Amino acid sequence: MKKLVLFFSAASTLFVACKKDLVNKYEETKTGITSVEKMTDIKVPEGFNWQMTKTVHALVDLKDQTFDNKAHKIEIFAEDPLKGAVALASGSLTPELPFEASLQIPSQLAELFVVRTGPDNSRIFEKVKLNANNELKLSVLPSLQKRSLGKSASPDCNSGCTQTITSSNQNLNVNSGDVICITGNNITVGFNANGGTIRVCGSNVSFQNANLNNGSTLIITATGSASFGNLNMNGASTVFQNWGTVSMNSSFSPGGAVTNEGTINTNNDYNLNSQSSTTNNGTINVGQSMNVNGNTTLTNNGLIVTNDDFKVNGTGLFINNCRLWTKKEFHNNNTVRNYGYIRVDMESKINGGSELGMYNGAMFRTQDIIINGTIKGYSNPSLVKVLDETRINGGGQVINAIQYCDQNGIETNNGTIGSGAAQGCNLYIPTTSCNPEGNGAPSCPDSDNDGVCNANDCYPNDANKAYCNSVPTGTLAFEDQWPFTGDYDMNDVVISYTYNVVTNAANKVVRVEATYVLRATGGSFQNGFAVQFPVERAKVGNVSGATLEAGQTNAVLVLFSNMHQVNSAWNTIPSAATCQPTTINVSFDIANGPSLLDFGLSAYNPFIWNGSAGFGRGYEIHLPGKLPTDLATNALFGTGRDGSNLNSGDTYVTKTTRFPWAINIPSSFDYPIEKADINSAYTKFASWVSSGGNQFSNWYSNTNGYRNSGNIY
Repeated sequence: MKKLVLFFSAASTLFVACKKDLVNKYEETKTGITSVEKMTDIKVPEGFNWQMTKTVHALVDLKDQTFDNKAHKIEIFAEDPLKGAVALASGSLTPELPFEASLQIPSQLAELFVVRTGPDNSRIFEKVKLNANNELKLSVLPSLQKRSLGKSASPDCNSGCTQTITSSNQNLNVNSGDVICITGNNITVGFNANGGTIRVCGSNVSFQNANLNNGSTLIITATGSASFGNLNMNGASTVFQNWGTVSMNSSFSPGGAVTNEGTINTNNDYNLNSQSSTTNNGTINVGQSMNVNGNTTLTNNGLIVTNDDFKVNGTGLFINNCRLWTKKEFHNNNTVRNYGYIRVDMESKINGGSELGMYNGAMFRTQDIIINGTIKGYSNPSLVKVLDETRINGGGQVINAIQYCDQNGIETNNGTIGSGAAQGCNLYIPTTSCNPEGNGAPSCPDSDNDGVCNANDCYPNDANKAYCNSVPTGTLAFEDQWPFTGDYDMNDVVISYTYNVVTNAANKVVRVEATYVLRATGGSFQNGFAVQFPVERAKVGNVSGATLEAGQTNAVLVLFSNMHQVNSAWNTIPSAATCQPTTINVSFDIANGPSLLDFGLSAYNPFIWNGSAGFGRGYEIHLPGKLPTDLATNALFGTGRDGSNLNSGDTYVTKTTRFPWAINIPSSFDYPIEKADINSAYTKFASWVSSGGNQFSNWYSNTNGYRNSGNIY
């Protein structure tokens, strides 16, 4: 072994000398290598693993029984899918089959986008934050039901009370810092609050002279019930929160913020006035009209029922995420955003200058309608359903993703139905807890009978394939003198890659399609390149573009054994001859394949080896933390500068300094020129390393002052 290592050292010197001769002339003329800090000066923190990506475990389950056990399609994106992003992972989702996947994303990402497409082609978009364990967990509810319908926890009167009221008291004064807890049942209370908090935990509490002023808060807890002759909320800083049951014996005109998790009943009107807001996650029953007036916002995540009219006036904003039922008229004079279901039993008026926005399969159902403003659809088609008369006046318009259904035909049309909108009554809108009516019937053609609708199937005519899973462009950059250190220009072998991992309807991997581009060969050695995949060799067949290596337990695909037979030039010296990078397309099939969770979506385990005379196939060079294949020469570990520990998996880093021989950059990458170490080319590289990856995580992609362009090829 000692002789072998000595021979390696001599051979290494020989090849480095050859390489140096090739670049001497260039070295005499090149300028710009003025790095403040050499690569060898960087202090690598304990535990730093050189990763620019992190592994995310995605788990999505389905709580929607609308389509029985037909497959929904789930897709996960790193960027906003509405802006053309390509899905990282996709697959089947049914009530019995959760979707699970392991995927690698850039380290700096803290949230992902999830899209659920139903068998009827309806879609739900979600932005989901990763938890502390880098897990994405989501339960998909029916199409029009918001996640926010789950109620927040109710406060109680068990702690924090500065005074407890158990009997009638009509002269309470509540000041800043006070927490008044009302626990008595069947009592009468009156209060004047100038700050502080009132919590109601008792039942059947009758309030008289109830005044909230100056940032005071009134809470009806889940055990509480209360009635008000009049509740005065004076000022935008007052707060009313309800988890119980509340009755307003007249009108309710809150001047501050109202959050309802329980039930609010009013005998007369509910008026949102200037600078007030209401968020409804429960039920609001309005005895007469509900008026959303100027500079106010009503957000409905539950059920609102009005016995008279519903009106949006002035600069009022109504956001409907679930269900509104108005038993008389609906008037829109400003902005309505409907993501759910609105039912109007009489006439609707979309007045001039106003917009009724309809989003992603929403439904608006009315007896009659007069349109002087705009009804506009966003994203997936929504439905406007008119039972009797339509009158579209000049200036009125129905545009974008809308199907307009007038069951007896449009009576008056002096405006516009167009620009993406269409007439018809067959749009399928599923019945949900938010939409008890729905519309139409689902259509799910499935040509190959694999349980995945054609519209959701990447391979609609192949029952063995269903979904495409993308590993976006990444770049592998190697130093080739392991187990000794090199010059850290990280251009001895530079290869870009992309993957399409094909799964079937059961989310099992059945095929891999990859594209590799050999961009640089800035080393003298005859380096080979291969990738090990997390699947047994015996399960892999129909290989194209590579060789399935013998003698391996897991599948290893060899792309080439000598890079200089693939590319004719180094592509690392600007003044020297160049060649076009070589593209290699590789594919293979997998029988009885693993799940997408077990196979994962990543760069897998790529490696090079020194195939030059005196070395051989055993000189494998992998990414840090990766294990060698069965054909590696394990006796080389721990020799030279190698500090690998095969037992712990802490591999392919140098002793003491913990420098790598390879890095994986999760994007296209402009590599350094010959003999310019990577830190001299990328000015934030050293800071990224020395911070343990916590700072400048975009050192490789940011072009605004992060690069020394004279040292980049």
